[in-house]
Amino acid sequence: MKRIRDLSVLTLCLMVVVLAGCTVTHQPSPSKSTPFAEIPRFSYEREELRPRVQRIEEENAFRVEKVAFPSSMPPHSVTAYHYVRKSRKPSPTIIILPILAGDYFFSRNCARYLARRGFSCLRFERTTNPLEAEKGLAHTEMVFRHAIIDIRRAMDWLDQTGGGDSNRMGIVGISMGAIVAALTLEVEPRINAAAILLGGGDIATILATSREKVVVQFREEVMRAEAIGLEQFREEATRILFPVDPLTYAPRVDPRNILMVNARFDRVIPPSRSEKLWEILGRPLWIRIPTGHYSAALFLPYLRYRILKHFRKVFAEGE
Repeated sequence: MKRIRDLSVLTLCLMVVVLAGCTVTHQPSPSKSTPFAEIPRFSYEREELRPRVQRIEEENAFRVEKVAFPSSMPPHSVTAYHYVRKSRKPSPTIIILPILAGDYFFSRNCARYLARRGFSCLRFERTTNPLEAEKGLAHTEMVFRHAIIDIRRAMDWLDQTGGGDSNRMGIVGISMGAIVAALTLEVEPRINAAAILLGGGDIATILATSREKVVVQFREEVMRAEAIGLEQFREEATRILFPVDPLTYAPRVDPRNILMVNARFDRVIPPSRSEKLWEILGRPLWIRIPTGHYSAALFLPYLRYRILKHFRKVFAEGE
């Protein structure tokens, strides 16, 4: 018993030391938002969405439904999981977006955590890979654009079915999902709050400087296919991806409704690009953790807690 007790004390001490390395910055601009106007690039024909819905799991407080519908980018399809609260009172809904590759551990974990604490969630899986070198940068722009449109279409379905409180909707994204989350917040007026984790702005520079293997391979193959150098690659990416970059529409949002989390030693999303997004968004609440991109997983319990705290605060103030 003494050994177990000593181990628990040691674990607690280590957590205190690690959390002490976090930096929390909160310097929101006093009045930073412009009226929402529809951006033609993200417009779509509004029609009744009739997805296939299959109940797959049930807990005391909520049930999980698999939702599938054709993407706005044929021939792909969209798969999402709806965590539906068993309550007569409409609950806030959080949209959760995934990383570029790998499993869905974080997004699944986050959805379940929030659903157990009073939120409905709509957790998306990936539709298509935005980094296909043989299709070039134009394909990357197209994937980002249609990701936004598909999220908006799914929100229409939630409105039609009464699947949540349409006046209290938030979004969470991690890594690539964070870039899409920031862009969705800027484009879609029904999104009231966002948690942007391990993301950044200036997609062109991220693609030109990231050390992530998938990104490096994409960059090198595009440069080789087009017979261009790194600076030309960055210029071309800037031109093509500007319309889907979160930096482009940042003045449209209120920084008081945003939480950003980034890793100090991130080699996937350069810290300078995270700071750039923070600045352009109006200096929202910003937490920097002492890890790299993937080792940020060590902070999962802390990050879930901060996400929960953020959404509760924003939605309580909006009541």
